Amino acid sequence: MPLASNRIAQRPKRPRGAAFAVMRFIKQVAVLAGAFALSTVAAAFQIAPTGSAFESKLTNESEASLAAVAGKLGILIKGRVHEEITQIGMGCPVKLGNLTQDLSCSALDRPFASAYVIYGVRWNDLPPFKQTDNDGGCPFLGKSKNVNQTIRFSTQPLRWYCLFMDAEKKAQTLKIVGCGNAKGSMRGNLMTRSHFGDLQFLHAMASEEGIHPGATRAKVLDWLEFAWKVFSREIKPDTVLRDIDIPTFKEHFGCSEWRVSDLYILGHQDILLPHLHHVAFGSVLHTVQDSFAGAHVSREQSAPAGDCRDADFPQPRRIVEFHTYGAQDGGLHDDDDSREAMTRLSAADKWPDAVVATRNLYQFYDARAKWEEVQPYMQCLFELADERANSSPGKAYQRRQ
Repeated sequence: MPLASNRIAQRPKRPRGAAFAVMRFIKQVAVLAGAFALSTVAAAFQIAPTGSAFESKLTNESEASLAAVAGKLGILIKGRVHEEITQIGMGCPVKLGNLTQDLSCSALDRPFASAYVIYGVRWNDLPPFKQTDNDGGCPFLGKSKNVNQTIRFSTQPLRWYCLFMDAEKKAQTLKIVGCGNAKGSMRGNLMTRSHFGDLQFLHAMASEEGIHPGATRAKVLDWLEFAWKVFSREIKPDTVLRDIDIPTFKEHFGCSEWRVSDLYILGHQDILLPHLHHVAFGSVLHTVQDSFAGAHVSREQSAPAGDCRDADFPQPRRIVEFHTYGAQDGGLHDDDDSREAMTRLSAADKWPDAVVATRNLYQFYDARAKWEEVQPYMQCLFELADERANSSPGKAYQRRQ
C-alpha cells in the first residue's frame, strides 16, 4: 500500500453557484437513499457527523450536508454517545442520578476532553483511507478511482457512504482482509476492514463466526498495547506497522507500507502529528467503550466480587462472548448501541460500565503511564468468564431469514 501524502485531500471546485451545489447534493443523497433503502449498518456507540470546531475546519462540507448523509447511515453517525462518555470520563460534571436526563456533556466542544482525544475516539468508526482496486464505484460520482487520494467522511461523505454500503454487500459472501489472496477473500481499505473485515477487533468484535473468545481477546489486547504505546511514545509516529513486534500487527499489517502516522492521521500529518499521542488515546477509549455495548460483547449479568488482579480497580463484568456483525440484524444491533442503552444500566448509585472504564483509563492518561503499568487493568477489562462461547451474532441480534 502506498505511503500517505502530507497534503490534505481537496475536492475539485464546482463551476456553479451555491444554490446549484445544494440542489445537486440533495439529488445525490436521494439517489443513494433509493439504492440502499433496505441496507443496515454495523456500528458502535453513536458518534456525530462532526466532532469539534477544530475538526470542522478540516472538512470540505457543511454540518448540514454531513448530517444529510449521516442520516442514511443510521446509528453509526447520529448522536454523540462516544463523545459524551469520553467527556464524562475526563471530568465533565453530571450527577450520577441525572445522567439519563442530563445531556450537557454530549454538547459539542465540551472542554474536558481535548479536540484531539475526541478525534481519536471518532477514528475507529471514521478512519481516513485510500481506495483499493477492489472498492466499488459510485455511479453518479463516476466509476474512476483515485487510489492516491485520502478519503474521509468529513471531506467526501457521499463517496465514503457509497464505498461503505458496497463493502457491506460484498462482506456477505467474501472475507475483507488487508493481506493475502485466499479464495473467498478480497483486499479492503482501512474503513471496510474495520467495519466488515479482519480489523473488527477495533470495535471489540470478532471478525467471523466460530472464533474462540481467547483469540479475539488476544487481538483486542494487542491492538490496545499498540495504541497505548503510541500514546506513551513507546512507539514512534514514523514506525512502519509491519516492523512492530506485536503478533496481531504482523498478521494484519505485515504486507503494509503504512507508518503509524498513516494509520491514524492520513492526509493530515502536517496538522495532527504533534497531537498523535492524544489521538491514539482516544482510539483506545473507543475500543474499550465498545466492549460494553451489548451488540458487540456479551458479559456476565453481574461482576465478580473484588478488585482486578494487580490493578486497584473493581473488576467489571467478565466477557462471555465476542459477537460478529456478519449475520446480525442491523436494527437489533443499533438498539443496543444507542445512548438509551448506554444509560439503561445507570442508577442513583451506579455509573455505566463504559464511563467507569473511561474514568479509570483517564487516570493512567493523566499520569502518562507506560503500557506495563496499564496492561493489568486492560487484561482485567477483557477477562473471560468461566462459561464462555465462540463468536456468533448473538441470539438477541441474529438476522431473521
